[in-house]
Amino acid sequence: GRYPLPSSVLMTACTARAAGVPEVVVASPHPAEVTKAAAYVAGADCLLAIGGAQAVGAMAYGVGVKACDIIVGPGNKWVTAAKSIVNGICGIDMLAGPSEVL
Repeated sequence: GRYPLPSSVLMTACTARAAGVPEVVVASPHPAEVTKAAAYVAGADCLLAIGGAQAVGAMAYGVGVKACDIIVGPGNKWVTAAKSIVNGICGIDMLAGPSEVL
């Protein structure tokens, strides 16, 4: 949210492409130019200008984009809570603990 994280885009979207994921969606609130560039380099099909728990909900339930099969990436405690709620509707990478959320 507050800072651009192009490395997170590259680590998740490139991994998805390498794994053969047919459609890769990236979500970032107010995406900085470097984030847009990272999404392009990683081969993302779509960049949603939304973040946080709202992005998790939109991607899980298919609001504004086709529902995703799995949601991955970093986030704060609200993102972790949202991932916990949608786990089972779609897959998630993990529920971040205190050391990851700091």
